[in-house]
Amino acid sequence: MAVINIVLSELEKKKFGGGQWCVIQYAQGLAERGHDVMILPMLPSPLPEWFPKERRFSYLANDDVTMNAVQSLCNIILRLFKYPFKKNKWLFKEAIHSALLNVGYLKPGLFPFEMWRALSLAYVRQHMRPADVTIATSFETALPVALYGSGKKMYFMQHFEPYFYKEKRGGEVSRKEALASYRLGLHMIANSSWLKGMVQKEVPGVKVDLCLNAINHEYFYGEPKVDCRTDEVVLISYGGRNVEWKGFREMAEAVRIAREQLPKTKLRWQVYGDADLPPDNPIAPYEHLGFLQPKALGDAYRRADILLSASWYESFPLFPLEAMACGLPVITTQPGTEDFAKDGETAIIVEPKNPASIAQGIIRLTTDCELRMKIARQGCQVSRRFTWENSVRTMEQIILNALHAL
Repeated sequence: MAVINIVLSELEKKKFGGGQWCVIQYAQGLAERGHDVMILPMLPSPLPEWFPKERRFSYLANDDVTMNAVQSLCNIILRLFKYPFKKNKWLFKEAIHSALLNVGYLKPGLFPFEMWRALSLAYVRQHMRPADVTIATSFETALPVALYGSGKKMYFMQHFEPYFYKEKRGGEVSRKEALASYRLGLHMIANSSWLKGMVQKEVPGVKVDLCLNAINHEYFYGEPKVDCRTDEVVLISYGGRNVEWKGFREMAEAVRIAREQLPKTKLRWQVYGDADLPPDNPIAPYEHLGFLQPKALGDAYRRADILLSASWYESFPLFPLEAMACGLPVITTQPGTEDFAKDGETAIIVEPKNPASIAQGIIRLTTDCELRMKIARQGCQVSRRFTWENSVRTMEQIILNALHAL
């Protein structure tokens, strides 16, 4: 049995990102295999409602940040009355430092980037327990793990994060920190073949293990539809959290083009999650499904006809694979989907940032029933290979091999 710390970015009570959700599946799976696993968010976070109902790992939930701040401030006042300041400067310094941190933890997002970063480092330092393995899961957690982690220090990368500096608080500084995270000496693990190649290109000669993610077949299951309608077709897409690289605007343009070129087809577009355009936008109106939990998302996939995705880049995204498992033919982009999406076999690959190419993918699958059935059938078969049992076993072996090499 290994003692394993996994450091995550801040967690929300109801919403989650795909990378966070995957990391939790590994934590649960490793705990079920007998390891002592703790999830440590890099800043105070509530206990998420989307965690497994029968959680096997421990989690540092900090719902008492207000009380901690009040107690710290009271402590300063008590010491002022109890001890002469000049004779006990170190006591006051210690109390002031504690109070500043606890007040900062109340609303870390209100502080400038540099102070927010310092608070995250301090929080991880305060709460990191001794362990055989400490695992970072993003560039923002890589530095805290390198500085304060114990045992074998690892870095389970979820994407090539230098690409996303515009949506990070530090801007250009975040881009530099993301690039630097690959040079901290952590044992690196990639979640896709594309990501592994990108990191090895960035740091020539570095060793990167590969551990592909998986999907939950309890919720994502089904068979390709036996009927193939061309008069009414339902597309379903992930909204993409309002970030431009998810390609939502390009999808909207593509749907508009496809609707114009298929006047006899009622092309319905359903979108779940937050999107970069409102449902009644003038480009391509859509039906908004809201934020869907896994069970509801599986049901939505099975009611649809085609999954449409047009990200500029991904690193083993779950939603195309989930849709495949539900029997849907998939239109998607590369890079980042190469481990399961083969053009003309398990998916239709279209060019990112190219609405005309994306529209052609929609038109092909809408009008060609034979192709639609073939893609759906072969994609569904491939999706069944990606189980959490296999992925957790791979991750466990990587961890054990790293420990044995010490």
